Amino acid sequence: MKQGTRFYLAGLIIAILFVIAAELIWLPAPLVLGGGMEWIELIDWLFYGLSLIPICWLIGSFLRLWNGKSSIALILIRLAVMVASIAAIAVNWFAGNRLELLLELVAASGALMFVDLIVSEAIMRRRMPWRSAALFVVAVLVLSALGVPTHTQVTYPAMTMNLNRYAHVENGAPGGLIDGVLVFDRPAVLADKLFGKLFPMYRFEPIPENEPPLSEAYAEVVAMKTNANEVAAAIAMEKAGVGKGAVPDGVRITAIVKGSPAESRLQAGDIIDGLDNRKITSVNDLILYLTEQVKPGDHVSVAIRRNGEELTVDMPAAASEDDPSRAVFGISVQTEVKLDTPLAVDFQHYMAHIGGPSHGAMLTLAIIDQLTPGGVTKGKHIAGTGTIEADGSVGMVGGVPQKAYAVARTHADVFFVPIKAETAAKEAAPDLNVVGVGTIDDILNWLQAN
Repeated sequence: MKQGTRFYLAGLIIAILFVIAAELIWLPAPLVLGGGMEWIELIDWLFYGLSLIPICWLIGSFLRLWNGKSSIALILIRLAVMVASIAAIAVNWFAGNRLELLLELVAASGALMFVDLIVSEAIMRRRMPWRSAALFVVAVLVLSALGVPTHTQVTYPAMTMNLNRYAHVENGAPGGLIDGVLVFDRPAVLADKLFGKLFPMYRFEPIPENEPPLSEAYAEVVAMKTNANEVAAAIAMEKAGVGKGAVPDGVRITAIVKGSPAESRLQAGDIIDGLDNRKITSVNDLILYLTEQVKPGDHVSVAIRRNGEELTVDMPAAASEDDPSRAVFGISVQTEVKLDTPLAVDFQHYMAHIGGPSHGAMLTLAIIDQLTPGGVTKGKHIAGTGTIEADGSVGMVGGVPQKAYAVARTHADVFFVPIKAETAAKEAAPDLNVVGVGTIDDILNWLQAN
């Protein structure tokens, strides 16, 4: 019985240590192992160590199961611990992408483990289970401090990742060292206040009232990562002389002004392809035609795509509130692009890189590097952050001070950032060679000149 209890306690201690390790996972960076494997890649292998928790509880329940004094109720509880533990181990090893299910199974087996301890003490020793109840309360308090979110958001450094290891383009040669850089941005827990006093670059802010649920936010950043990968591949191939890049392909309606002529005729998501039989491929085309050819009150034949169908809508133009002589439809728009990527790109999946578009500029550079004979890094250790837009511009990102701090630990030769973030990066890492850029061409030109 005592031996089984020791395994129960060992599993509990390991669980607490794993939670702490997950919150401080950035500290070992910028560790690089043999063969160029970075810390962010090693984390994927450490993930399987989560199995140690249910393995301990499985062994503990097995040892306690064969105690001759066990009642039917205790046998059933211990069998339940074993089943939940085995399920958690199976998910960890064979369905690693089901992290939420894994955590639920670990929590269930842990809860059943405590039920076993409390009921055993009450039945077998015929007394109030103060010891087991006290252990349960302590465990709940510790895990709550480590895991229950507060009404504050915390941003802190994460780690770098070599984007020439993250992405491999068809027919591309192995590239140089080009690091993207991550930050962690999540709901803060009580323990983060302590971490913020012990470690640098922790920033706390109130969570906005309109913040979406965590599941929605997770889905959004994953989608943004996918889109960033696709745009980066298209832009990079165009720069390397392969494909046409991001080709304008109409004007997507993103929102409709209430009470405007468009409200009953157009829908958000519609793609405008033409006005009065004139082809429209970009927002500039749309604005130019409305400015030069249409007056308020005129009717315009609008060719659109909607859910795969091609439609024509008769649209009266209204007068702009800012300039009554200018014709408008009352819509918010963006240029729709068609990405031309003749070569396939294989992307690695890192558990610590959930999503987001901030690696876009450096990913573009990495793919160019692989497709350029001799590469573009000239032996330098390159790092950077910033989105990549369809026109090749480098867009603003958040967490720049934390990213600059993370890069400074790697001794990179240069850290490229969006121009607007240059001052913040230099203040956070004064000894780092920070270069503000506006486009991917600015990066390529700097590398060529230096």
